[in-house]
Amino acid sequence: MICDYLKFLKERIIMEKRDNLNKVDSCVNKILTFLTEIGVSDWNDFMKMKPVDRDIIDALIDKEVDNMDDLKEVRFVIRFKLSDKKQLIEYKKELEALEEYEKCAAISKKLNKWI
Repeated sequence: MICDYLKFLKERIIMEKRDNLNKVDSCVNKILTFLTEIGVSDWNDFMKMKPVDRDIIDALIDKEVDNMDDLKEVRFVIRFKLSDKKQLIEYKKELEALEEYEKCAAISKKLNKWI
């Protein structure tokens, strides 16, 4: 009985993590689609967006994201996908200072593909 309950809890935790990842992926995809539609193709364009466009992105995030961890992941993925090599190097330094080593590893992997 206890084993069944522990199995149930483990499966529930896995399902919740998968749902959160799906929400993050969904939010990122919607944001990237919107950015493409308005002609934003890199991080520089993103930083120069009009306030009204930023408001739309904020609304997308508010609708999809449930907690700060998910928000941080959405921010990371958007910046990761839009940044060029120089920007990724700078971003990696920021993340190292925050001890976000998994994200640093993802950036290093992407940077190594460009070499």
